[in-house]
Amino acid sequence: MINKNEYIERREKIYNTIDNNSVVILYAGASVKKSADESYPFEVNRNFYYLTGICEENSVFVAYKQHGVATEFLFIPEQNENIEKWVGKRLSVDDAREISGIDNVVTLNQFDSELDLILSRKRTGIEELDTLYLDLEPENLLDGFKTTKDVGQALILNYPWLKLKDIYKTIILKRMVKSSAEIVELKEAINKTNIGLKNILKKIRPGLYEYQLSSLFYYSIQDYDFSELSFPTICASGINATTLHYPNPKSFINDNDLVLFDLGARNNFYCADISRTYPASGKFTEKQKQVYEIVLKCNKEIIKAVRPGVTLKELNNLATEILAKGLMEIGIIHNETEIRNYYFHSVSHHLGLDTHDPSDRDLPLVPGNVITDEPGLYIKELGIGIRIEDDILVTEDGSYNLSNSIIKEVDDIEKALKFR
Repeated sequence: MINKNEYIERREKIYNTIDNNSVVILYAGASVKKSADESYPFEVNRNFYYLTGICEENSVFVAYKQHGVATEFLFIPEQNENIEKWVGKRLSVDDAREISGIDNVVTLNQFDSELDLILSRKRTGIEELDTLYLDLEPENLLDGFKTTKDVGQALILNYPWLKLKDIYKTIILKRMVKSSAEIVELKEAINKTNIGLKNILKKIRPGLYEYQLSSLFYYSIQDYDFSELSFPTICASGINATTLHYPNPKSFINDNDLVLFDLGARNNFYCADISRTYPASGKFTEKQKQVYEIVLKCNKEIIKAVRPGVTLKELNNLATEILAKGLMEIGIIHNETEIRNYYFHSVSHHLGLDTHDPSDRDLPLVPGNVITDEPGLYIKELGIGIRIEDDILVTEDGSYNLSNSIIKEVDDIEKALKFR
């Protein structure tokens, strides 16, 4: 778990970037109605969580800065015995204070009055606050339909001296650089993912349905420590693996099918994102092995190329070049321009509290960034789809493969499958 001192340090870094006489408001969010009286499972807004460590629905974080000093408040739902009979125990004020390091923890029923005291200068003194910072990510819905921009505009109507500013990018630029504690969380998420993949290697064979293997992965990480998925598991066999985000794992796995897995467990919201491709029969055919080795070579060369100063665009250009050269050597394409028929995504994205962690993709990499390395080839006419994905930490002088314990060499895979 992330220590409360780290949450305090994260908030201090944000306060150092915002204007004096300003206020920041961040919302945890709310669950979204699914059907009738059922809601989707609540997922906390990750920027809110990044700064507080709190994942209690409907919670709100408020901080105002004057004379270079920030005053913080955390508003959480009050504990209620009747409600807790139905949905379980809520976070207490003391618990929230201990997790977040925020001293002023107040129940949510006081939010409107406290916010009015802050914005109307009754709490903050003579100088009025003139700037309101909100997370204005366009898709950032508070309750299924109302955005933070809607909230901001309503507040400005009531407090017209406020000007609205977006704090979204400020937070994600901090999120892009992982601390040593965050790396520990990611390593554990990857370890859980490896446990699931090892169980798949014990069970995979022709005659199963794809969903049996995707379900096995979920069961494995749940059985390990009740972990959740980073994202819905992709399990695609044969020609299905040529669809990048194959959605319906209902097909029968046939002899000589390759099965592509794109999956991950998460640990305290930190996400692993791993892809592996296995031969259901236990051995790669000659053509499958040829294509697999091209993708594997690309995966390894990208790891070597990752270092501070490199951009994701440069990494993708390198991946495209390697994959194109490999397909030309085995006669599948005749010039480099044809590669986009068989490789049509990017080789990398940032990773962290979200599988596709928000980032500025144009910025050069710096130490502490964690990115994916996921080259792939999708050759529909051969029924071959292969992706190999690792999670890579950018270090001071290069990179480190956080998922290096997950096997990917042809010999290692075939050896593991031999002893099913």
